Amino acid sequence: MRTTLAIVTLALGMAAAAGAQSRPDLTGLWIGPTADISVVLLPGEEVSLTPYGAERYRKVDQANSPAYKCLPYGPTRGLQSTNPFQIIQTPDLIALITEHIDYRLIYMDGRAHPADILDYPEWMGHSIGRWDGDTLVVDTIGMRDETWLDTAGFEHSAKLHITERFQKTGPDAIRLTTTIEDPVFYAKPFTYGRNLRRMPKDTRLMPARCADNERSLADAVAGVQGPEHKKPPTFPTLSSGRP
Repeated sequence: MRTTLAIVTLALGMAAAAGAQSRPDLTGLWIGPTADISVVLLPGEEVSLTPYGAERYRKVDQANSPAYKCLPYGPTRGLQSTNPFQIIQTPDLIALITEHIDYRLIYMDGRAHPADILDYPEWMGHSIGRWDGDTLVVDTIGMRDETWLDTAGFEHSAKLHITERFQKTGPDAIRLTTTIEDPVFYAKPFTYGRNLRRMPKDTRLMPARCADNERSLADAVAGVQGPEHKKPPTFPTLSSGRP
């Protein structure tokens, strides 16, 4: 009986080790600039606004971009910037570090989201991850609502829920698929996909302190430039038939 138990335990341990070894290593410096997520929506997907989301969208002004105010970029925009970001991977924790002096921690140890995360939201939210075969699946909630989803002007509420899937498609390539759920701003979830490429080995991650360099806010003219999405969202239809 003891021999059988030992064999089973050894087999399970070997299977777990083999599974861990088969998981791709995402460690490295990556980049995938995407200012406008409307142009990378997956086939059949659309950004559909709620009445409140439509009201807010009509009032978006690039002069009020959170980036001009030196606010953190948030979990999606932070990985869509023209600047690279670093992935550091360990079995129990994966760290994403951006040049905008910010970071995300993805907990891989089986923990759940904190019960009070919505009461104490964070700029980058709270992320937990798991492996689905060779794909890293990341679940993030608890974001502060001051940030934008992209540079072009999609906003979100504190009820934002993000699901990301990181799939390594080659030694120097990652396919990142992101699903956005926010019942306050968007009538239904939507998904978009982007390709990340590895930066050369001699590339340095160089901190970009917004406060040291940002001059756009002083020069911005309010009320001139609205959202910059090439594929506008769908607006709710009012009883009068006017969108």
